[in-house]
Amino acid sequence: MKHICTSITLLFSVLAISSFATQSAVEDKMLAPEATATEAKLSFRDIPELKEAFIDAAPTDRKDELIVGELGIDGGNKDMITKLALEIADKKHGNFDSLLIAHKGKLLFESYYLRGRINLPHPQASATKVYLSMAIGRAIQLGYLTMADLDKPVVSFLKSLDPAKFVEGTEKITLHQAMTMRSGLRISRDKIRELRENPAPLKGQGQVQAYLEHSAPITLESQSFLYQFTDPTMVMQVLDAVVPGTAKDFIKNELLDKMGITTYGWPTAVSGLPSAGGTSITSRAMVKFGTLVMNKGKWNGEQLIPEAFIVKATSKIAQSRTDENFADIPDVSGTAYGYFFWQADMSTRGKSYLSQAARGGGGQYIIVIEELDLVVVVTAHDRDNNTSSLTATRILPAFIQNSITTMNEISNSQDKSPIIEGPYIGQKPPGLTPEVFAPGIVSTEHHEWGPFFTPDMKEFYFSRRNNKSGKDSHLVFKFENNRWHESEAEHGVSGEISPDGKTMFYTNQYRERTDDGWSELKSLGSAFEDIDIMRLTSSFKGTYVFDDGYKDGKAKIRYSRLINGEREAPKPLSKEINTGTPNVHPFIAPDESYILWDSKRDDGYGGLDMYVSFRQEDGTWGAAINFGDKINTSTSQGGGYVTPDGKYLFFNGPASTGKGDVFWVDAQIIETLRPK
Repeated sequence: MKHICTSITLLFSVLAISSFATQSAVEDKMLAPEATATEAKLSFRDIPELKEAFIDAAPTDRKDELIVGELGIDGGNKDMITKLALEIADKKHGNFDSLLIAHKGKLLFESYYLRGRINLPHPQASATKVYLSMAIGRAIQLGYLTMADLDKPVVSFLKSLDPAKFVEGTEKITLHQAMTMRSGLRISRDKIRELRENPAPLKGQGQVQAYLEHSAPITLESQSFLYQFTDPTMVMQVLDAVVPGTAKDFIKNELLDKMGITTYGWPTAVSGLPSAGGTSITSRAMVKFGTLVMNKGKWNGEQLIPEAFIVKATSKIAQSRTDENFADIPDVSGTAYGYFFWQADMSTRGKSYLSQAARGGGGQYIIVIEELDLVVVVTAHDRDNNTSSLTATRILPAFIQNSITTMNEISNSQDKSPIIEGPYIGQKPPGLTPEVFAPGIVSTEHHEWGPFFTPDMKEFYFSRRNNKSGKDSHLVFKFENNRWHESEAEHGVSGEISPDGKTMFYTNQYRERTDDGWSELKSLGSAFEDIDIMRLTSSFKGTYVFDDGYKDGKAKIRYSRLINGEREAPKPLSKEINTGTPNVHPFIAPDESYILWDSKRDDGYGGLDMYVSFRQEDGTWGAAINFGDKINTSTSQGGGYVTPDGKYLFFNGPASTGKGDVFWVDAQIIETLRPK
């Protein structure tokens, strides 16, 4: 076994470690600590603390289906992680029991402290909810549920309930809402105490029956995020109802056994079903769950969980406004919630990385950073842990390409993060020749599209598709404290914004700007429900202009005006615009003086070309005018958009690498096409 500390001299010269005793423990400890048979029978709080920490930068292959490697050789900065591990061993960061790191599919670092043992399941607390989420995903993969079922009422799955006793609004609780802690259940503490003191009626589905009888009425207003035990309990009941046999056997046979997880504890709740909180699994098993998420639901080449479910479960669905753990951590922001997964933006060296995590009380974490192909696992018994901040400031930098190799260099560089200042994400404006926008910042080696600024020019939204994973992310740069900060867009999606900045459109739905950000998605109305909208823009008058997708390859541009406060039914625009096919991605000028869109026509250059039509004096639309070879090429260009200040035209176009970038050009190019 190769360990991180091969000589005392190396530790002193590179890391300047002051504790000889701690360093010797790292060097001499050759075998990972294992719990004895006697210790395995003890309650976790009675496990004796390790006398010496175990720290290993070349984990042993234990034939447990985890691929192992060596820190520094297979990725990561060994010195940086070693320094952190030794600080943890000296209890400088709280009561850690383990820290494990996997990078690019290999376990590269493994360490145990205090009550941590390699073979001892560690209490997981609320991290259990993520394992429940994965079990729901497994049920979908096997056909016992569908993705569409996530939007069905919880009560529709539970046939033993008595709806006559339900409080009003129980049909509003969907599986989707229960998995995002938005059931709307509101049960008084006195009633909860009473139910716990008389548990007999809570057997089986009686547990859910009690919740639905004794809650305050369920309303749209009450269905806001509230972290509570009732919601995952209902989800466990649904799992038990839909799978063959019991939820307990299903979780064991179809999830844990499939992943080679055999050493664990999963207590039984008062209902007789597996508890929705309080499991115990080993730290290495936690790495497996993180790897499962990183691999989009695949384990050893088998698709255990649908990729679509993983993407949904780990996306920002519900905004958390009660997460006090991150309130004073400047490196961690944008906290949100998916299907029992937490999300947060971790900032380091001027860049933000989206993290997706299982989190349990006392300091249990499985943190996945997809952009870095990184999984960080921590177990602890410390209510005041700072794992999220340590991950952002100490672990992420060790796995960023071209990371600084010594702690002195890191210290010297902490105030040298790239600062992006000035309008337009700090970019020098172009002339009448298009240029790639913000290369390396917005336009990268991945595919980017859909750019737009808010009317105050202080927020810039766009979307990116990772060429490696195929996963889409929706990002925003916000201008705060005289600099631009990048993060995941609220709710994980973004769309076109209205000229007044109060509405964001996304397909046939919209969000409204609130004091706290953006509202939940709302429907545009029944007239739009059956239209496959890809892009919708609006004018100051409230006119909607939108496409109807690529349906049958004959997409059209439609419009809907606001007349005397009433929304008219959608209508197709004139043949001047709807000639050729498809006609997509429209943009209407705020004053309705012109419309931009993409189309493939006989007078084009080969792919989708950008066109403009100007409003005539009689109110009709003029002929479609091709933007010409300054913008259009033999491949496709489109998604034209003019900044709220009217100065620049943005659009999507191909890059030399063959994928799409965001381009911009002086908006005067539009006026050069206006008929004289």
